[in-house]
Amino acid sequence: MENLTENNTAQPKSQAPRKYKYAVFSVILFIIIFALGTFAFIFSMRNIQYANAGQTLSQTMKVEKLRLEAAVNGEIALVLKMANSPVVRRYFLNPEDSELERLAFEELVEYAQIFAHKSLFWINDIDKKYFFNGSHAYTLDPGNPEHYWYNITLYGSRTFNFNINYDQNLDTTNFWINAPVFSSSHTPVGIVGTGIDISDFVDSVFRDYTGDILLYFFNKAGEITGANEKQLVINKESLENELGKTGAMIFSRVENLEYNEAQYFNVPEGVAALAAIPEFGWYVCAILPVRLKDTLTSSMTVLFAVMMVVVAGIFIIFNLIQSNYELNRERNIYRDMSIIDVLTGIYNRRFLEDNITRLIKVLSRSGGKLSILMLDIDFFKKYNDTYGHSMGDSCLRTVANTLSNSLTRADDFIARYGGEEFVVVLPNTDADGANLIALRLLYNLRERGIPHEKSDVANIVTISIGGVTKTVEHSQTWEDYILKADQALYMSKQNGRNRYTEAENESS
Repeated sequence: MENLTENNTAQPKSQAPRKYKYAVFSVILFIIIFALGTFAFIFSMRNIQYANAGQTLSQTMKVEKLRLEAAVNGEIALVLKMANSPVVRRYFLNPEDSELERLAFEELVEYAQIFAHKSLFWINDIDKKYFFNGSHAYTLDPGNPEHYWYNITLYGSRTFNFNINYDQNLDTTNFWINAPVFSSSHTPVGIVGTGIDISDFVDSVFRDYTGDILLYFFNKAGEITGANEKQLVINKESLENELGKTGAMIFSRVENLEYNEAQYFNVPEGVAALAAIPEFGWYVCAILPVRLKDTLTSSMTVLFAVMMVVVAGIFIIFNLIQSNYELNRERNIYRDMSIIDVLTGIYNRRFLEDNITRLIKVLSRSGGKLSILMLDIDFFKKYNDTYGHSMGDSCLRTVANTLSNSLTRADDFIARYGGEEFVVVLPNTDADGANLIALRLLYNLRERGIPHEKSDVANIVTISIGGVTKTVEHSQTWEDYILKADQALYMSKQNGRNRYTEAENESS
């Protein structure tokens, strides 16, 4: 009792200094935060507003860029596939051949149905006839400045190129994907392509932004190609004329903009964000106003801000620690799930193949030996038919556990190959060593005595084993070992099962 009382009275004394230090630290921290919150709140909150607005706009830029790229990438793949069509190539080389024309038209019209806007054009370099959606629209003149894209595509592009035009009469902006068609000697013989009405996309973008965000698409010349006000596009208004100093500031950053970069920066109106869309030769920018009055809505703002900073800081730290813990835990779980067989708890086939391949690379440098044993549960189908699949699963787990516990070396391992088949991998093990381990596996499983009344070999569960031992060479593959071990396993089954057979002539 004396010791117990002594301990109980000592405990508060040991905690008192910690509590005192914590209280002092808390008071000091509170005073610092209160002072900073009181005297620097306006400045800090304005910076926070700018940062939040910039991050929001950067995310907006990335999303819109991805939307625009996604609308095009699938179409590009189809155009390239169409350009490589043997039927189209033969037709372009012989446009006078009516049978080739029929076959090519059928195939091209089928492609047109797949494209998002159901539009398709083609033109061969012999008669220069321009077909759109299966109909002859006109005969193209390569010397016409309006047809500048023809020579650029045919002679200046190895895969595909783009051109964009705005049709004021139709109120549409068309994005054309042009791909040259080459003969077997890689001579250009024509062009195929499709058109995408970007106006629909641009209009959908602006339908999403009805608030304070100002959004503009513009080209390398600074001309606005997409805006909420259509007249800006029709008049090819420049960004600088529309936005003044802000437009000039945005356009000045175009040259140093990286492909995957979304910049945000302060402008007189608030925060602006900028991203490139290289596929179109366009850029997209957005402006979000930042107003000081938004931060000063009540007399409790300073106190509320200080409290929120403290709470947010604690919350963020806690969540970072917790998130890191959960991330590591989930990473370990997923790693184990990727290499562990769910039913038996031993390694799975993926781990097996990867590690045999790894061992071949390692052991081939030293000329070491590698032994592989392939095991199969005798008459396992009869076991399932007799005891049911639930008992069959239990049997597989017991067999796997027994065999795994029979391996004593750290480098040896067993994996489930599939169904009732298992594979044992024995690095740096010769034929004699493999034979000893195989006999141990046979013996240990028999000793386990799992009942199997329908087995044709014994009244307990047994296994048949086939093995192979090779001196490892760099040219070998995991399939080489599995094939030989499987052949030896087949011989064990042919010779009565419940035994081990070594593959012949594999000891060197």
